[in-house]
Amino acid sequence: MKMIIIPLICAVLAGCATGRDQLYYDTTKSISRDNTVAQTACWNSVTEVAKTGDSATRALAIALADRCKTAPVTPEPPRRNWLGF
Repeated sequence: MKMIIIPLICAVLAGCATGRDQLYYDTTKSISRDNTVAQTACWNSVTEVAKTGDSATRALAIALADRCKTAPVTPEPPRRNWLGF
């Protein structure tokens, strides 16, 4: 009987721990991908503006380039209890 209960408890505890962790990793990956796409679009638009011949427009493109540098959003990792689950 003990041989059945111990693996069952281990399986339940392992199953509970992986759901939150997987959600965290999926969210982090999605945010990273979205941030990369947004920065690429920003830099592409600044590059297109800078290609014009007007010097005032180029100065505006340089000012807009600072706005493309954004700090990435990082989700809070799942909290662990005192047992580590």
